[in-house]
Amino acid sequence: MDFSALTKKSSASFNQHKNLLKKLAKGQTVKCEKCQGVLTLDLKTQQHGKGIAKCPQNCTEIILDLI
Repeated sequence: MDFSALTKKSSASFNQHKNLLKKLAKGQTVKCEKCQGVLTLDLKTQQHGKGIAKCPQNCTEIILDLI
């Protein structure tokens, strides 16, 4: 099987999320692709070692493992 297409798609998605998180960490305004709501970054969640980036309607939600 040829997994090159899947690998490229996965890599592109990872880089897109990484760039989105960089912008949020710098304090820049980033909008959700689906609802156009402003994404927020919360690094002080109830779960130790976890962070979250999400929009107000929860259509975008990225759970972060903080090391």
